[in-house]
Amino acid sequence: MEQTEKTTEFACLTVTQVKVYPFKETPTLGHIKGMASVVLNDQLQVRGLRIMEGENGLFVSYPLDPFYKGEDYRSLCFPITRQLREHIEACVLEKYQASLNPVEWRVRFRLDDDALETIVKESDRTDAINKARAKLANRYGNALDDAEVEVAEEA
Repeated sequence: MEQTEKTTEFACLTVTQVKVYPFKETPTLGHIKGMASVVLNDQLQVRGLRIMEGENGLFVSYPLDPFYKGEDYRSLCFPITRQLREHIEACVLEKYQASLNPVEWRVRFRLDDDALETIVKESDRTDAINKARAKLANRYGNALDDAEVEVAEEA
């Protein structure tokens, strides 16, 4: 009897969202450069990832078990396959590098006959739209959700 290998839609996880929180350089932080969280397949969030500086450059460290009493460290969660580990690390480090050099974005919301415009500094287009929407939400509330959005990178 021939066995066929079953595959599911979760055969390979992909990073669908990354948030990076870089730290300012201080002598007390040592090797840690920032924190990050990732969302996998829009279904699972992993928080507490650390962006670390090692002998071979930057790498991503996973959350540690604070109650483990052994001599070594023990991660709470981590990728089992090399492919997933490299994918997560590439996404996090790419976002981290972009966050070090934010760009000014001109974001315009068109509401019927009005146009609301603001300039924000962010690393990418999506983050710029979200930041601009939050900045203007106090005055205009949910009206911005239905607005047409134009985004241009400042020269």
